[in-house]
Amino acid sequence: MKIPDFELERWKATRVVPGVTDLTETGLPEPLRLRDFFSEDLLDLRMDYALIYGNDQLRSEISELYSGKDKDNILVTSSTSESNMILTNLSVNNGDEVLIQVPSFMQIPGLIEANGVRIHKYYLESENGFEFDVDRFNESVTSKIKVFAFNYPNNPTGRVLDRSQVKAICEIAKDHDAWIIADEVYRGIEFDGPFSPSFAEYYDKALVSGSVSKVWGLAGLRVGWMVGNKEMIEKASAYKEYTTLGGSVLSEELAARVLQKDKRQRFIDRGRKLVRESFEVFNRWMQENSGTLSYIKPSFGVIALVKHNLPMTSSEFCRRLLEEKNIAVVPCDECFPDLKDGEHYLRMSYCHSPPVMEEALRRVSEMLNKYGARRVEAPRIKSSA
Repeated sequence: MKIPDFELERWKATRVVPGVTDLTETGLPEPLRLRDFFSEDLLDLRMDYALIYGNDQLRSEISELYSGKDKDNILVTSSTSESNMILTNLSVNNGDEVLIQVPSFMQIPGLIEANGVRIHKYYLESENGFEFDVDRFNESVTSKIKVFAFNYPNNPTGRVLDRSQVKAICEIAKDHDAWIIADEVYRGIEFDGPFSPSFAEYYDKALVSGSVSKVWGLAGLRVGWMVGNKEMIEKASAYKEYTTLGGSVLSEELAARVLQKDKRQRFIDRGRKLVRESFEVFNRWMQENSGTLSYIKPSFGVIALVKHNLPMTSSEFCRRLLEEKNIAVVPCDECFPDLKDGEHYLRMSYCHSPPVMEEALRRVSEMLNKYGARRVEAPRIKSSA
């Protein structure tokens, strides 16, 4: 398997270093600390091999996040990255034709490309506020397409799908007997309300991934999962024997405790509150710079797709921002190649506490003032409200 470069992660690897304020990260402004959920009985936990399917209690707790699922529909993985690797390789075969929604986090598209398939792309359009158009998507589907690939809630656009859209997509897939694979890692970090609908709740041939990294603020545990029908979960466990074989007993036990039914809502509420507080700072800053920047407010945390009218490309501005202010922001022309007009877009995160965000954005404003003197009114993008 020849895997293409992961542009976003390659870009970050050489730029997000100690001393740089990271406005590329996508975790909570304040991750949980071990003391927040540690208890002394953990000291008696045996450091043995983990079960191939994952901790039974953890699987049960995860299943309750998906309507109509039980623990036999869940495979615990070492992060969403492992689950995306497994579900892609289970559903995509060399020579298949695959329809990918773009722009998106590029891991699943990269894995699909590595499998030697013919790729078709359905583009989210800026003119439509990056909203998903079911009818236009349906027109993109041919009888030869075997897999639909999605990333929702969507990174980098900040869009989510509603229940009617998810059900309609599942009906299209069913009509073509196609698989749906989806990276749903941001499911749960919506600003409020119920979790976004999951493809796995409406279609038996849907394989989706998730993790405790986002709304729970537990990226350091490296615990993720795959959801699918029971036959595919069994096949996925066999594939896992070639990847990690098993996860961390300690990480899975800790994740199970945080996801317990009588505790999980407290942690969800905590994560969403932190995201809303940081977003208020970010949104106010966007309004203050509306002559240079524009965006459609995201429907979840902690990222925003920001359009600029600077007299330079996004990659050039981000290079200067890093060199002059020690601030890392993602240039979409380098890191999201499927985003049309990417040279005018930045992906910015509001992943720090309000005081840190205020200072970081103050320095970004200095750069906007320095390089954006020749301003024209930014193109207005249709609101999704």
